Amino acid sequence: MDELPALLKRVSRIAFFFLSMGCLGWVILPGYKPVFGGFLIGVIGGLAISWHLAWKLVRLGDAAAAGRKPRSGLGFLTRACIGLLAGVVSVRTLEFDLAATAAGLIVPSMATLLLGIIARRRLSDGHPTDERGEKH
Repeated sequence: MDELPALLKRVSRIAFFFLSMGCLGWVILPGYKPVFGGFLIGVIGGLAISWHLAWKLVRLGDAAAAGRKPRSGLGFLTRACIGLLAGVVSVRTLEFDLAATAAGLIVPSMATLLLGIIARRRLSDGHPTDERGEKH
């Protein structure tokens, strides 16, 4: 359970990096304001989705550890609504680019996936027979 806060911290740092790059891009290339603005709104929405999922996983783990059945799942509908809200605010209210918003929504999820693959690869760098449970 100690790995989740560390993973969430790394994902947040990556998202903040992309947010700062988006702000720099907006300043350097003001003609692409709709693209960079949509990307920024998408990254913010994707980060909110990641934080919500981590919160739900902790609640689910606590319920399982206490031996009680959790009342709900992982909250896919809530996360989908966060993404939809980011898209609506980006396109309808601020008139930003929808494709850039969708790309921004994907950034934290892809960071989580890549960090998970890297962590899994580091764990399996041991002896090849360690994974099969063979006795020594």
